Amino acid sequence: MRNSSFDKWLVTLALLVVITGAVWHFVKSNRPAPEQKPARLESISAESDAFHPYYIASVPGPTSGPAESEVGFEKLPRAKVEAWLATHHRDAVSLLTAFRALDDTNYLNEAATNFPNNPRVELAVLTHDEFPADRRQWLDLFKASSPGNSLANYLSAQDYFQNGNAAAAIQELLAATGKSQFDTYTTENRLDSENLYSSSGDSPGKTATLAMADMAREDLPQLASFQRLARGIRDVQQQYLNSGETDSAVKLFQMGMHFGNQVESGDSGKYLINQLVGVAIESIMLEPLNPNASYDFLGGKTPGQVRQENKQQIPAITQTLRAFDMIRPNLTDDEIAGYYERTKIYGEIEAMKWAIQQHPPGNP
Repeated sequence: MRNSSFDKWLVTLALLVVITGAVWHFVKSNRPAPEQKPARLESISAESDAFHPYYIASVPGPTSGPAESEVGFEKLPRAKVEAWLATHHRDAVSLLTAFRALDDTNYLNEAATNFPNNPRVELAVLTHDEFPADRRQWLDLFKASSPGNSLANYLSAQDYFQNGNAAAAIQELLAATGKSQFDTYTTENRLDSENLYSSSGDSPGKTATLAMADMAREDLPQLASFQRLARGIRDVQQQYLNSGETDSAVKLFQMGMHFGNQVESGDSGKYLINQLVGVAIESIMLEPLNPNASYDFLGGKTPGQVRQENKQQIPAITQTLRAFDMIRPNLTDDEIAGYYERTKIYGEIEAMKWAIQQHPPGNP
């Protein structure tokens, strides 16, 4: 078999997270279980029991109610959201923020109608597939408004692969590989949501938690499309290998590896789930290759060695996640806010390490 159990776990984990919704991991640990529980990530592999994407501190909040959000807090009343929109003159950013807060597509449609040339509006429309019949039009708008952002080309490539136009998809991949920018507007989305929730008088910890949950709703559909793109690249790569076009297969492999690196680095790579999806993309790129053959484009390593290097990262991350799980019920509101602030700067894992230092073992 060409795929190790680790590779299968990475791919399955990333896909399962998208399907089940990582926002479930925001919920307070003692919250009553819903009637139909989402699949537990721990069931994937014994060695992956601590990998929780968006694995963050729980914050005390209501545990029931018709207007409850995924994180156990009541959603903002619509009147407060509308008042906040008025102060921001219902501009593009405020409408997108209201859409994420209330999960009301009327706000997204208003933004799309009034600000069709705003790249953040275009990306939100594409992320949520709001106008599927006009998807190519919105992809072209996003490429035109964000000429330096490789994300626009990657999304366009995924669409071309999905519609059977591999030649056009490869041209988009070539264009994307030549760009250094890969911007999903993750940080901007969090800051905008924090502005909304803080204006309502929420505590810093609650504000940060709700903003993170809103951001997750944007991130997860994107990660799903990233995996579909990776599979499209892999399939064409395999076709090249089958027909003896080795050079073309190698070039396509390198473009796919570059894509995976973009997902797991920079602002995107500050979140554990993005890191895992990036590694999963790289693993998908390795699938058509001989696991025991060394390749110059892998620095002389074999695919099996690359997979083993990835696997060696598991124990340290697992240890950090388990330690964080033990202390998170003890975090104060200020510590929770501090934790989230550090995720923006240093990433989730480093933020967890900081939180653990605030509550060392033996210190109640």
